[in-house]
Amino acid sequence: MPTRGEARIRATERLRRAGVPTPALDADVLVAHVLGVPKEAVVAHPEVALSDDEHDRLHGLVARREAGVPIAYLRGFKEFYGLRFAVDERVLVPRPETEALVDAVRAHAAGRTLTVVDVGTGSGAIAIALAASEPRLRVIATDVSGAALAVARANAEAHGVHVDFREGDLLTPVAERVDVVAANLPYLRDTDLDRLAGERTSLAFEPRVATVAGSDGLALVRRAIADLPRVLAADGAAFFECDPPQVAAIVALLSPLGRVAVSRDLAGLERVAAVRR
Repeated sequence: MPTRGEARIRATERLRRAGVPTPALDADVLVAHVLGVPKEAVVAHPEVALSDDEHDRLHGLVARREAGVPIAYLRGFKEFYGLRFAVDERVLVPRPETEALVDAVRAHAAGRTLTVVDVGTGSGAIAIALAASEPRLRVIATDVSGAALAVARANAEAHGVHVDFREGDLLTPVAERVDVVAANLPYLRDTDLDRLAGERTSLAFEPRVATVAGSDGLALVRRAIADLPRVLAADGAAFFECDPPQVAAIVALLSPLGRVAVSRDLAGLERVAAVRR
């Protein structure tokens, strides 16, 4: 059987030939995952031989990564906002830029006792990050996918937080008035997905319902904003994660409801549009 060092080299070369964007990093992550050790341990002890089972498991995972399957699905988890979330093909993989949405809601909540709705919760990452970081919040989370909600409920249980999960389309499951709406909704056009999924991105494997939103990518955002007057308290606020090129369009949709502000993510891109009534 190959040693750890040899396994790293072979996996890196396979992924490079397959056109994976970060072959060395992905190889290190997969070897460490199979061995159940930190990446640093793989580098520090390259002479240790893999067992037959470890070799077979690594071979299978590298083959799936060659095909484009996201690392998060291969490992079964993704870190977000300092927490680990179980993810699989039922849910979108949480993105680092979405942490800007959590930050924006937390800055608005400022330790107050508020009711927050996370619309289209998927894995539950936003809702659970808010519940874990702001224990005075009452958090509701909706999703049209019962399969996604099963993942989200398991994640909430794993983190020991209470979230009121409700199945349904956008804000439809919410009958009461709420203080805050947070939404990271699909914003790709159908044609965008067809183009991007061919570039070995995770989009080819993530649920289509969690990525595309009509001919202009704003179909779901538009419908959610139209329903805000029904559910949002008189002094409430709504926060929408945006694809940067769509910020101006979303600001225009929000403006009739109140004062709108835009905040940036850590990369300096306009990412969150917020309206305060």
